[in-house]
Amino acid sequence: MRTVAVDILTGFLGSGKTTLLRHVLEHGLQGKPVAVIMNEIGEVGIDGKVVTGLANVEKMVELTSGCICCSIDDYRFDLAIQEIIDTVQPHLIIIESTGLADPEPLAYRVKNAGLGLDAVITVVDAANVARQLRETEVARAQIEAADFLVVNKLDLVDAAAVARLERRLAKLNPRAERVKTVRGALDSDVLFATGVAAFRERARASSDHLHADAIGSFVYRSRVPLRQPLFERFLRRLPADILRAKGIVRFADRDWHCLFNFTCGRHELTWVKLEGEMQESQAVFIGRNLRRHQRRIETALAACEAGPEEEAQHG
Repeated sequence: MRTVAVDILTGFLGSGKTTLLRHVLEHGLQGKPVAVIMNEIGEVGIDGKVVTGLANVEKMVELTSGCICCSIDDYRFDLAIQEIIDTVQPHLIIIESTGLADPEPLAYRVKNAGLGLDAVITVVDAANVARQLRETEVARAQIEAADFLVVNKLDLVDAAAVARLERRLAKLNPRAERVKTVRGALDSDVLFATGVAAFRERARASSDHLHADAIGSFVYRSRVPLRQPLFERFLRRLPADILRAKGIVRFADRDWHCLFNFTCGRHELTWVKLEGEMQESQAVFIGRNLRRHQRRIETALAACEAGPEEEAQHG
């Protein structure tokens, strides 16, 4: 296996990793074939559908149902790498990890697979990082492991808060380069395929950080279209234990699919036209104490489903 450069794109749930990745792939790395590995903690891949089909993405591989740093076994990881190398021989591989992954064990796996680690890029949610650092260990690990810290969502915080955050990040990781952005709108040459990653010591043995932080996930699926006003009200009422939710859903009165993102009480809807027929709504919910919340969330989603007449109109 020849050496291929790899960038690891990490950051806590909802920080804006996929938004940044999509911007980079749409506006940069021109003429350079790129392969993408996307890791989802749930059993379905939502973000991969958004990236698939972009011009210079030669290959897109999804690793679902586990965290790439500790739950995806070496065989599945190495198989995905080998498939990429054999079929497209990319200039660069970008691995977007789940928001709950510790980058250090993943960096070790990259090097162990015979690949060259280019950089660890950590996206920081300026509006929610203080809470994330208080409540989880992995948010700190992601910041400390970074070669680049992308301070995102600057439109949601004031200048004083940004200054405080910059000082805190400098203490947590004084060696990382810091860049600031809104909605991940950065020049790809600033971050990707730069060769800045210095030699790293052997990564710490991975730990079961998902269990330590009491975080789990579950997937909602339905072939019945939803009613948009009820769904948006549902998102506004999600319990505080839900850290992240995302998915692609069908609404009864819309031709395009809706890509929704929910992070720490804030939600956003965007519209996507998907290739082929996707008749099923799929959504992933990630958070704490999910056994207590899952049944109530599923009941609330069922109440959002369109009636037979609305469903017939949609079809």
